[in-house]
Amino acid sequence: MNELTKIIYKGGPISRSELSTVLGVDEIELDFILMLEDEAKYKSSQLVKNDGRFRNINNPSPIVRKIQRKIKNRIFSLISWPVYLYGSIPAENENSHDFIACASRHCRAKSLVKLDVEDFFDNISQELVQKIFENVMFFDKDAADTLAKICCLDGRVPQGGITSSYLATLALYSIEERLYFRLKNKKLVYTRYVDDITISSKDRDFSFDMIIKIIEKELNSLDLPLNKDKVEICRFGLEPLKVHNVRVDSKLPRYDQADVKRIKAMVHRLELLVKKPNYRTHYFYRQDYNSCMGFINKLGRVEHPSYFKLKNKLKKIFPLPNNADVTYVRNSIDNLKELKLNSKNAFVYQKKFYKIQYRIALLKKHPKGIYNAKAVELNRELQLLRLNDELERKTESGN
Repeated sequence: MNELTKIIYKGGPISRSELSTVLGVDEIELDFILMLEDEAKYKSSQLVKNDGRFRNINNPSPIVRKIQRKIKNRIFSLISWPVYLYGSIPAENENSHDFIACASRHCRAKSLVKLDVEDFFDNISQELVQKIFENVMFFDKDAADTLAKICCLDGRVPQGGITSSYLATLALYSIEERLYFRLKNKKLVYTRYVDDITISSKDRDFSFDMIIKIIEKELNSLDLPLNKDKVEICRFGLEPLKVHNVRVDSKLPRYDQADVKRIKAMVHRLELLVKKPNYRTHYFYRQDYNSCMGFINKLGRVEHPSYFKLKNKLKKIFPLPNNADVTYVRNSIDNLKELKLNSKNAFVYQKKFYKIQYRIALLKKHPKGIYNAKAVELNRELQLLRLNDELERKTESGN
């Protein structure tokens, strides 16, 4: 049983003094983060959005990242997510919460409206985050305040934080369940994929004017503005009905034939490119290959008949290793030797370990086997390193 669950069962809200037990960290670490200036918590960068505007991306510092990961694993992982929420939610018992699962909720729709919360993350205040921890996850005011400060930057939810997508998914907690059933009583289907709201009807001529006003009013109650420029109403017959670029005007979600043709063209292009000498060993080929495989896997999610054929074609031209991979593995193992396996960096250690293991597996894929001996040697060194680190960790802990 998770420590959070144990404390909840004792009755009453979870206090600030119990928070370190829930997260499995020292109170000193929590206090240290609270004393940090915002500039020390995150490293900021910018990405250009499709509309030409800039999006601020904030990468947490190692100590903030560590605590936020604890919050994700020990608090958010216990939430039972409702059927209308999709996005950055872990799958449970093979039930996916991705964009295709979201689109499937609207299958056989005859009309729909798409709405967008303007600058969603920037408009989720630290005050709202604190209320989420208080009212959804049973923390008292002091503990919720601590969690909110750890998860926020400059009083807002930062894009790039490990906990940010979960908080964005929970941001409408006080209005959304009531809204969902209100619309369901009108025979409408409501879903939200992070900041994208979709409402559909089986009635082709359904008027969404009043529904849009209801949504806007509910969002305003949380100081979250509706992006009126992105309101889009679609009706069957005028154009294919799509949710997150997946067609929903039939029994099952599916892609347009034009989308399938583009994916087939991507595969064909790679088949031609690999005829060039050593092309499959280039790093940018791996990027193109992985991107193409991602699109093919989307076809698998909608059970498209071309899925297996295209996937098998791509598997025949998988990327090949090169000398740079040997150097990467060699240097990575040396770096891992400097990183002791303990409770404070277990996640980082495991992440680095499996990245090295993946690259060693790639070395073994060369059809001529020219890297096999080196791969076996490096893998033996890697496994021995991990074994020694685990033995040392158990010895230090007294087990």
